[in-house]
Order: sequence, then structure tokens, then C-alpha cells
Amino acid sequence: MKKTIVTAFLIFVVFTGLLAQNQEAIEAYNEGITQFNNKDFKAAIASFDKAIALDSSFARAYFNRAVCKADTKDYPGAIADFTSEIAKDTVRNDRAYYGRAQAYYLNNNKELALVDYIESGKINPANSDAMYFAGGILFEVGKYTEAVEQFTMAISSRSDYAEAYHDRASAKQKLGDNAGAISDYGEATKLRPNLVTAYNNLGTLLRTSGQMQEALVEFGYAIKADPTQSTAYVKRGRLKYEMKDFDGSMADFDKAIELDSKDPFAYNNRGCLKNTLRDFKGAVTDFDMAIKIDPTFGYAYMNRGISKENLRDTKGACKDWNEATLNGVEVAKQFIDADCN
Repeated sequence: MKKTIVTAFLIFVVFTGLLAQNQEAIEAYNEGITQFNNKDFKAAIASFDKAIALDSSFARAYFNRAVCKADTKDYPGAIADFTSEIAKDTVRNDRAYYGRAQAYYLNNNKELALVDYIESGKINPANSDAMYFAGGILFEVGKYTEAVEQFTMAISSRSDYAEAYHDRASAKQKLGDNAGAISDYGEATKLRPNLVTAYNNLGTLLRTSGQMQEALVEFGYAIKADPTQSTAYVKRGRLKYEMKDFDGSMADFDKAIELDSKDPFAYNNRGCLKNTLRDFKGAVTDFDMAIKIDPTFGYAYMNRGISKENLRDTKGACKDWNEATLNGVEVAKQFIDADCN
């Protein structure tokens, strides 16, 4: 699972009172807020610049200038301003840590992003997103136990957080806790009936656990939730193939390719089915397409080699098996040793 951070910076509201700030600085700040709301980020930054020039202690001006810089993809500038806000604000602001965490992440610094997400969650235990994104980074770096802890905290803060259940399931699966993963995927689909990835992941886990009929049902739910996505058809087609429902499998692979003609896995799987049905020429055609789409698809080379061998093209088969080994398919060496040397 690759975690995607969705930019969701917040901006403070307009000041209406005198507070402790210079009045002229407040006017510049309020002008910046209006410009930000009109999505004129360049003008808003200039207004916040003025507010800060007039009053260098104006913490919220640093915060909102950081937001504008983040929205214009100036992540180093945003990080610097969030840092200034944190240093100058008299009240620890979880949103500043959260915003800086996002800017760190988008600037390819996961380590510091993780520190700030965790800090944001500590300051405000209701900030479930901070815990969720912390869990996502921990998952990305392979710290699955810690990821589960963060996702659990996010769920404790927000009981209807479907994505947190989904991602906790993925982390549990990595830890070998298949029962826990199945439970969490199921909870995610209850909370978000249109969460297609949860159905697909649950179906895949059930299939690998030997629960074929249950997996078939989940892939069906995925297709019902979004009939336009090809992944569930590919997965269900593979499952039907393993269940020896070859007609059903072919129909699913055909539908997947109809929906996404650039999916190499659909062609590769349909090629395997055609090879089983002894349509070796048809299989080669499908493997050709898979390789054309992804020239590094090692298993497509290996499988095409098998089909070519069945067509008595040993030279072509050996060439494909050698290509498969170059693309990481070690088992292809067994075919080379048996038929090519």
C-alpha cells in the first residue's frame, strides 16, 4: 500500500479585534485572507509579507503565508514559515505541526513529516488525520506494528474512519494477522460501501486463505460499487480460473480489457487461460500485448515462452525464458536448464 497525502491546509479566519498586533499589520493580514479566499495566492503572500514586516511577532501571518506557499508548491518556504509560527505562537498549535508535516512529506522528507504528524496528534488527540498519515508513513517504511498503533489511535478518535480501518487491515496483513485484516477490511466496507479497494483487498486475502466463495462475493461487491474499474474483473477472473470456471474467467478477463486496454495483468492472465485451453497462438498474442504495455513484465515473458514451447518454437521459448530471468523471474532458469542447454 502506498500512502497518498492529500493536501488539506487550513487557514485562520479574519481578525476582528485589536488583539496584541499592530493595527496596520492586522489590516494587511485581513487583506491577505480575502485574497487567499479568492485564490490569489501571490497577492495574499504579499499581504502577509507586509503584515510580518509591520509586526514580526504576528504568528498567524506566518501560518497563513505558509499555507499560501504550500498551495503554490513552495514547500521549503512553507516549512520555514510553519517553523516561525511554531516558535512565535504562545499556544501550541497542532495545525502548524500538521501543516509542516504535510509540507515535509511533499518535499520528500518522510522522517520529519512523521515527527510532526505524531506531535500534532499529541497536541490534539482529536486530530485523527495526523495519526492516520503518521500510520501511512510508518507503513511505507515497513514499520507495520507502529503503523497499526497509529491507525488504531485514529480510529479511537474517529470511529467512522473507513480509510483507517482499511489501512490498518493492510498493516495487519503484512504482520500475518489475516483474521484481524479480514475484520478491518469488512469494517471499512460497512462504513464506506463504495470503497472499492477494500473489497478487492478483502477478496484477495480471502482467496489466498482458501475461502474461494467468500472471495467471489467480495469481488462482486467491488464490481457493483464501481462497474467501470477493471481491477476487480482481473482478480475475479483469476479466482474463477483457479475454481476451473473457465468460461466465467474468460468473460471477466475480456471485460477487464474492454474497460482498460492498457492493463498488462489482464492480458497476461487471459494468456494463461488460453494456454490452459490449448489456444497457444491466442495465448502468445495476449502475452505479446502484456509485454508491449510493460516490457519489464518478467512473468509475461516466462508464460509466452511456455506457449511457444507448446507451439514447438523452442528457440523462441528459450529467448523468452532468458528475458524473464533478466526481469527477475528466477523460476525461468528451471525451464532454461531443462530445455535450452
